[in-house]
Amino acid sequence: MDENNTMGELDELFGDDELEMQQNERIVLTQNLQGFASCFPNWDLHPPVK
Repeated sequence: MDENNTMGELDELFGDDELEMQQNERIVLTQNLQGFASCFPNWDLHPPVK
């Protein structure tokens, strides 16, 4: 069995998982941040400019 071929097959199987995990993590972090921000009124997050 050719080592390059084996690594290529492994990369095909598992290569996209890291990108997908990063995207899912970003979605979860965004949802967490939005949930946290919803605890505060808008004026508290963005004080009025005088």
